[in-house]
Amino acid sequence: MTGFDRAIERTLDAWRVRREEEVAYDQYTAELYVGERSRSGHGKGMRAVLHAAFTAALADYCLQQRRSHPGFIVLDSPLVTFREPGEHEADLRQSVPQHFYRHLLNAFRGQAIVVENTDPPSDILDQAQVYMFSREAHGQRFGFFPLTSSSSPAQ
Repeated sequence: MTGFDRAIERTLDAWRVRREEEVAYDQYTAELYVGERSRSGHGKGMRAVLHAAFTAALADYCLQQRRSHPGFIVLDSPLVTFREPGEHEADLRQSVPQHFYRHLLNAFRGQAIVVENTDPPSDILDQAQVYMFSREAHGQRFGFFPLTSSSSPAQ
């Protein structure tokens, strides 16, 4: 197991993603494996979390080792479809998102931009720069780029 594989495992462990097998990255096929199962062999929620963990671990590893990296990551909807296997209790479902956000806020060496369809935990709202978007032009923030006087919202 290489240091990069361990970095992914540490990230998944910090996020409290349940796994019983080792994580490995195959540089020749550009595929991430949990045990014998490739990332593509998992459901869409686990695929998204594994991709986010890979992205965060790679950035963190590069920043720690002083390797070339822009210093930020962008994660698009990493949690919206994630469910722990065999999970039935709502409290357990909230565990991974809470640890995900807290890890990025407190332990991640770079800057993380997370575009997500669910709200982060309330304690994160007080500590992180959070922008809520709205479809309403006069509601919360409308779109990623602010409206100018020459632009109007798309209908």
